[in-house]
Amino acid sequence: MQIVRLRTRRLRWYARDYLVYRSLWPKIESAISAALADYLPQRRPVVLDVGCGEQPYADLFSQAHYIGLNGTREGACPAVVGDAQRLPIASESVDIVFSTQVIEHVPYPERMLREAWRVLRPQGSIILTGPFYWPLHEEPYDFYRFTRYGFERLLQDAGFDGIRVEGDCGAVTQVAVSVIGLLPRWLSPLVPVINIAAPWLERLCGNTKSTLNYAVSGRKVCRNPSTTRPAG
Repeated sequence: MQIVRLRTRRLRWYARDYLVYRSLWPKIESAISAALADYLPQRRPVVLDVGCGEQPYADLFSQAHYIGLNGTREGACPAVVGDAQRLPIASESVDIVFSTQVIEHVPYPERMLREAWRVLRPQGSIILTGPFYWPLHEEPYDFYRFTRYGFERLLQDAGFDGIRVEGDCGAVTQVAVSVIGLLPRWLSPLVPVINIAAPWLERLCGNTKSTLNYAVSGRKVCRNPSTTRPAG
């Protein structure tokens, strides 16, 4: 499957990425709405989008003070250039840390999450997504795939509470996306058929042991993250 960095959110039922974004975007939008509801309309929260790329989700934060951060300006339009593992952001200056499909490219994801904890104000929220299944992409900077339990452990160790981890789809959609990725161009007419059939089959199957991505959220609690890590 060819990986193209997302520029704008546009769902097209005939496209090869239809099932991917049909599954992922509602999870992202729901998590953002819940996080913003803690602040609006009383005040505009400060949002830090870590690994913002070309900021395809910025419009979802139109009622917030949005700051896009990226590791480079190449193929991206950040307000701030910086490393996710060492954020050039003051401690306790952000209300929401948002990061989607970035954590698998970070060599030390635990450092990224501890930095997110540091820059968040008390009771601030983190929203992130990352893959369970996905082909190699942006090589050689593609390091990890995560289970729901891996995400839970990473966030717990970083000091977050109220952790929620949700798969964005079930096994049928995951397999369908895999098949679409293998189809040669001359079989592209099959893509819309698979796109239409997969959600219907998903409802019949109900298997959630496999997914494409996990959507993760948590809240900063007022304790040092080092106290949450088990000894040994």
